[in-house]
Amino acid sequence: MKSKTMKSKTIKKIFFFIVVLGCSFSYSQNSSSKKWYSTADVEFINPFNVEYSYGIYSSQYNARIGKTDEITNAKPSFGVSYSFNYNLFKKLSVGLLTGYQSHARPDFSMIKIGGVIKYFFLDNNNVYTYINLANDYSLNKEQFKNGSNFRIGLGFPVLKRDGFNLNINAFWEQNFLRMEGAKPLFDNETPDTTVLKSYGISVGIKF
Repeated sequence: MKSKTMKSKTIKKIFFFIVVLGCSFSYSQNSSSKKWYSTADVEFINPFNVEYSYGIYSSQYNARIGKTDEITNAKPSFGVSYSFNYNLFKKLSVGLLTGYQSHARPDFSMIKIGGVIKYFFLDNNNVYTYINLANDYSLNKEQFKNGSNFRIGLGFPVLKRDGFNLNINAFWEQNFLRMEGAKPLFDNETPDTTVLKSYGISVGIKF
């Protein structure tokens, strides 16, 4: 119960930090050209393949051997993200990305920091595809040490206004988590890595 309360407080602090960060960047954009824009998203993530690699003692060989098992009871997860972007060309932008993800069964909480590249099919106010590359930083070293994230997706605006767009994104992603020294997920095994492959959708604003 105590860990859930602490986790809830951490989520609130992270969300507040991302909102404040977004507002500060938005304020700085008011006096600049339309070369700069921000996005803020809420993400819903569904892991469809979770592979856990670990070492376990074998009495047959009198040694630890490596094994990989699939975790089949992973639950839907969620995240929030913010990006600050620059339009290099009419159809291409690059940006800095930060965010937070919370996964359940297995239980992982992480901060994400990285970059994003977007290609717009018409112009920077319409349908686009994007790639995210980010580092995963664990909020609890007993869960995992660190990791990396790769995401590819497609997004489109469902509502356009003078000051902002409301966007929906569909994506595929992979989190590769290093678990040396982390708490075992099963019993007395020695954790090595966990790879989570997921589909997801996100809803956000571009401003």
